[in-house]
Amino acid sequence: MAEVAAFAAYALVVRVTLAWRGGPEPGFGLAAHVTLASLGATRIVAAAGAGGIAVTYWCFRRARLSTAEALVRVLGLNTLVYLVFGVGAWTAALLATLGVLGEAPLALTVPWLTVVPFCLVAARLVTDPRRVDRLTPSDGSLPRRAVAYAIAGARWVREVLRDPEGPQASAAAAVYWTGDVVCLWAALQSVGQPLPLAELVLAYATGYAAMILPLPFGGVGGVDAAMTYALTAVGVPLAPALVAVAVYRLFGYWVPTIPALAALAFLPRAGRGLERAAQAAA
Repeated sequence: MAEVAAFAAYALVVRVTLAWRGGPEPGFGLAAHVTLASLGATRIVAAAGAGGIAVTYWCFRRARLSTAEALVRVLGLNTLVYLVFGVGAWTAALLATLGVLGEAPLALTVPWLTVVPFCLVAARLVTDPRRVDRLTPSDGSLPRRAVAYAIAGARWVREVLRDPEGPQASAAAAVYWTGDVVCLWAALQSVGQPLPLAELVLAYATGYAAMILPLPFGGVGGVDAAMTYALTAVGVPLAPALVAVAVYRLFGYWVPTIPALAALAFLPRAGRGLERAAQAAA
């Protein structure tokens, strides 16, 4: 149930992203189809979520967003979701450092306490209205354009958070991460190794970070090893940690793969639905 709630919340973020400022209203069912198809593509091409990003971009283009706008919204969608992830990880690291709701070694907390604020400050600087147009040119070399689109995605998040839809999208992203954390919590409960909240979130975030690294097999075994290490770092013995991660991955990774691949197989149907939604919004 936790994973069902997580993917339903992610679908809500997709719906808000598409419908923002007069965009097509896909409805929950179509947004859920896009979410699952994106997940299915991620299972096939795991590196840094490249497969999922490509499918989401394709869907946004079918919704008649321009090439640039579709790319900006896809990057903005991911930026918003991982912004909530980073803030949650930073909060857990701070609480664990202070000994509130758990404890963790500095080697686990300091990276989150330093990297997340640095990223937030950098994002605020580059999306400042006084310099953002200069940093987001539509021409130039491929690396320069890649950076420009990344900045444009961050600017999109900044604008969305100021709109009425911002709290809804942020809350949905928080529910998405909460559902996945609850899945890990249940896996730890099944092996008799409950963790305080701050330790649980910190171990989850550290392990999950391995899956989003831009490595060819970042989503295959890296997350299992990293999450097991993080659990042992907060006091879970190695054997129960291994079993808990295996259970978590079964329900959080492998079980959703079946409907995700089915959604990917019927992706053209989602594309036609998005085209109809775009016609209705025109």
